[in-house]
Amino acid sequence: MERVFESVKEIEKQVGKFLCQDEFFAESIMIENAACALEKVALAACSSKISKSRITVLCGSGNNGADGYTLCRRLAGKCKINVVKVKEPKSPHCIAASQNLIKVFQATNAQINFFDLPLMQGATSIEKVASKSDVIVDCIFGTGFHDLVDEEIQKMFVVVNSSDAYKIACDVPSGLDANGKNLYNFSLEEKKRFVFFANETVSMGAHKIQLFSDAAKDVIGKISVATIGICNSVFQSVAENLCKENIIEKNKIFRLQKSDLQLPFRKEQNVHKGKFGHVCVFTGEKSGAAILSSWAALKCGTGFSSLLVSQNSDFENFKIPPSIMTCTEIPISANTFVVGPGLGRKNSFLEILLQIKNCQKDNCSIVFDADSFYYKELIDFLRKNSTKEKSFKIVLTPHPKEFAKLLSLAGLGDFCVEQIVNERLVLVKKFCDEFRNVALVLKGANTFICAGGDIFICDLGTNALAKAGSGDVLSGIIASLLSQNYDEKNAAINGVLMHALASRKFKKNYSLVPELLIENL
Repeated sequence: MERVFESVKEIEKQVGKFLCQDEFFAESIMIENAACALEKVALAACSSKISKSRITVLCGSGNNGADGYTLCRRLAGKCKINVVKVKEPKSPHCIAASQNLIKVFQATNAQINFFDLPLMQGATSIEKVASKSDVIVDCIFGTGFHDLVDEEIQKMFVVVNSSDAYKIACDVPSGLDANGKNLYNFSLEEKKRFVFFANETVSMGAHKIQLFSDAAKDVIGKISVATIGICNSVFQSVAENLCKENIIEKNKIFRLQKSDLQLPFRKEQNVHKGKFGHVCVFTGEKSGAAILSSWAALKCGTGFSSLLVSQNSDFENFKIPPSIMTCTEIPISANTFVVGPGLGRKNSFLEILLQIKNCQKDNCSIVFDADSFYYKELIDFLRKNSTKEKSFKIVLTPHPKEFAKLLSLAGLGDFCVEQIVNERLVLVKKFCDEFRNVALVLKGANTFICAGGDIFICDLGTNALAKAGSGDVLSGIIASLLSQNYDEKNAAINGVLMHALASRKFKKNYSLVPELLIENL
């Protein structure tokens, strides 16, 4: 796992004190280190001999611009450089860095071309500059940007984003705000006017939360983290101390990696199917969803998987895998339940909860999904389970529209889907502060998991999962892990990882169907 921060300003201040007692020179050291990291990435991306390559750097007016001018100084003499002054230098560091670059240019025969935005037509048009560039580095705006870029930058982005050059963003792609709110209503093509589309984003010091908004998914490319004067472990230690002193947020946020996956491999040989739990999926108006959930649970290691048939189930329309059992009463051995996939909104939800309570045994678990989030009775059930004497392990797996309904029923506010997407982190915290003994999995382009007070982000899922049935598969995976004695947090984390990584095994992303997703598990 990699730590993600809402803000690194206070951490950078502390790091600056380690580097130098003079604040100005400490920031200069961090800028130099940032430029060094960009230099390595830019040179590695050059498609031909470095001396023949052309790197274009787009420079803003603040410290991101200082990173850009410092990068150009470091590259001087190694390759051909285009310096595009997008905004007039304003911060002291940006002014100093731009002046130092000019001194290098005047004192050497380095191949450096200087341009101001807007670029003139003809030989020095932005089209000409971009088309002849092997690499374009964005050092315009930083993490504090909001609103929309001005018209001249929009024109530049349209050209730059269509370029074949390898595009690198410094810290965060310019034009992307803290939560992607400014880009929400735009299509992919429209976004290319308002934000720099990077092939790679070099985040300085640590991961920032805005790199994991839904809007960021299309524009950040590959993410790498660069050190700015101290190694990552020391950076994390500084963060821990500031957290203890209540200077930065107490809730920890982590980015999940493939290496975090802990699969339910069976180590013992002398076992039987009863050792691995029993998942029981409640059926409803659309039984196909429940079948997918049940089949995914069996595929992920549970010993038994059953479908609880209800009066309004439409099983005659489906072929049920022979390894899945059907029943009219909850099986005695069932220890994990899935409620919601294909359930419909006309059922007696209270009766379902009573059935589960009546057969309750030690270490029972429930996954609530889909239609379950439209029943007020769920909130009462969650409140009772949020006491110290909680009786169930519970995981909730809503998508944004369902989460909006859940928040409304819980009396935590009325939000539209746009607000859920744009304020995902705040609203996840708000819900989990109210319901502390559940694990929440908020699905999206990036999935947010909140459990045990911490938040985990999975950005490994692909657009192949944007298909009916994908969520039903996820509920079955998580239920399967719960039935095999994973706790709520680890069932949610590993279930989401399995689901995301399985989607990556399918190259034709438009044609992944739930049945194939289950096979890829």
